Amino acid sequence: MVTGEDSTVLRGLRSLWASGEKDENQLHSIADLFPDLVYVYEVKDKKLRYINRRIQELLGFDQEEVSGWEDKLNRLVFKDDLPLVEEELNKYSLLQDENSHSYNCRLNSKAGEFRYFKTTGTVLRRDAEGRPESMLFMAQDISVQVKMEQEKLALLAMLAENERMLHSGVWNMDLVNNTMDWSDGMYAMMGYNREEQADIDADWFWEQVYTADISQLKATIAQSIETGETFETVYSLTRKDGSRLFVETIGKATLNAAGKVVKISATSRDISDQYLQNLEYQANKQLLAQTEQMLNYGIFVWDLVKNEISWSAGLYDIFDVAAEDRVDLIAPDWFYAHVLEEDREILRHTVLDAVAAQRGFECEYSIITDKGVVKNVISRANLVMDDNRLPVRMMGNTHDITQVKKVENELKRNLRELKRSNTELEEFAYAASHDLQEPLRKITTFGSRFKHKYGDLVGSEGQMYIDRMQTASDSMRVLIDNLLDLSRVTRADHMFEPVDLGKLVRLAQSDLEILIDESKASIVVADLPVVEGIPTQLRQMFTNLLSNALKFAKLGTMPLIEISGERLGRREMEEHFLVADKTYFRIDVKDNGIGFDQEYEEKIFQIFQRLHGKSDYPGSGIGLSICKRIAERHQGLISATGKTGEGAVFSIILPENQ
Repeated sequence: MVTGEDSTVLRGLRSLWASGEKDENQLHSIADLFPDLVYVYEVKDKKLRYINRRIQELLGFDQEEVSGWEDKLNRLVFKDDLPLVEEELNKYSLLQDENSHSYNCRLNSKAGEFRYFKTTGTVLRRDAEGRPESMLFMAQDISVQVKMEQEKLALLAMLAENERMLHSGVWNMDLVNNTMDWSDGMYAMMGYNREEQADIDADWFWEQVYTADISQLKATIAQSIETGETFETVYSLTRKDGSRLFVETIGKATLNAAGKVVKISATSRDISDQYLQNLEYQANKQLLAQTEQMLNYGIFVWDLVKNEISWSAGLYDIFDVAAEDRVDLIAPDWFYAHVLEEDREILRHTVLDAVAAQRGFECEYSIITDKGVVKNVISRANLVMDDNRLPVRMMGNTHDITQVKKVENELKRNLRELKRSNTELEEFAYAASHDLQEPLRKITTFGSRFKHKYGDLVGSEGQMYIDRMQTASDSMRVLIDNLLDLSRVTRADHMFEPVDLGKLVRLAQSDLEILIDESKASIVVADLPVVEGIPTQLRQMFTNLLSNALKFAKLGTMPLIEISGERLGRREMEEHFLVADKTYFRIDVKDNGIGFDQEYEEKIFQIFQRLHGKSDYPGSGIGLSICKRIAERHQGLISATGKTGEGAVFSIILPENQ
């Protein structure tokens, strides 16, 4: 059913045609005056009884040509629309009285093309059963409107596709009615569809704006309304699923004829990924700046094509460049001017050689900062090549090592002084010990002769004094021998060679065979590794450790000494600050003797330090000091753990290779 102007015109034309007041020729003349196609269709015969002259203007056919068609309607209607037209014609049976019905279809033109028509029809005559026999139609050419609508739909489709690809959407805010209109892109970005959120008002929109962004967005829009200029801003919205949507929006206010703002039109683009990436970039940039400041270094990128250098903030800090003097790019000449003259050409040639050889470089040099401070720095860089394997960029870092060099030089001075002091001390100990042996030998010799010739004359008390003198001389001789052994550890210029520690332990046992037998001691030796060492020194170390274990045995207990070895794991190497790329072994010498209090661990390895009196446990107090010196001579360590009354464990750590 249709109503309106088309229906009224058709109704009037029907009245003339159905009344019979006008003859056929008059009716045709009247129909020819209409701008649209007018035709009468006989249903039973499926023929066009009449069609006005507009057919020639609109479709290129003349009336005589059309009158000769068989099944004229099928010839006139575009073939793909015939099923539609047949279906629409059936609907006329249901029309009442003078009512009309409209449909759209395509009609063929003589040129082989088609045009779109809006056809409105009504029934002129019915048969006895009420079925339409004759129908009057008026067809309006709507090709231009259809084309415009198709173009509009194509533009909308293209807009929708662009919105989908660009993750954007368009919205309009009607300030008069407080309503909003969203494009499909806006719905997609927000996670809604038109059915579930058909009506959008401004109040609902502001509820979706992230709370912290509302005042800023309103202020931006207000300024645009006031100035009439386009606004551009970034804010965030809450999606349907509760996630946060960051958008970049460009919009403008629309004025009515009175100059009043009535609408805000804008385009919003989803920048969530870029926004979060920018946040991450800023966080990384801040972290880099903090790291540079903490570690005292900076990064540079040298464009070899443009011959320009960009610096990070850390590098400007090293050169003491004021904030207002910092630029995005610096010239190499400016940089070289800050290098001390004595190092300038060395650095310049290092850089040029690296570029020519297409490799990275490392160079240590001195600079003078903007504040006139001289600093030591080290620069390291790698080259970036283009597709033709030509260097285009140099990327690297510069580290301020001024304090490191200061500490390093001070450490070298201290080590040099310590080495000189130790050398002098060792030479003194060696010379003193060596020079003391001759007078000591004379004291011992003459003491023995005196006792032999005059022992009876001095009586028992005199002989006691002679015995004490002899004992003291023997102790002095042992002490001198031990001091000589201690000095020989560092003075000896022995070659390192593979040493089977198991064999050395057996040799040390043979050195102490009598003492072991007398004490009835049991010595259990597990498999021990082979290491690079000085055999005589390592044998002396194990002899001293075994002798120490036998000396400090518990009364009434048979001494038990267990010697074992194992390879050190990574964690234990880290605990002892050992070289990571070496293999180390730990040798444990465990006894069941009197033990010691753990607080004296350091003291027992110091020269002349004793935990017990000479009368209880004789000795010079140098044996463990010699062991410590031998372990250190082999780039190793020695430590001890013990508990009073429960024995002790001496652990020696030695590298497999020197």
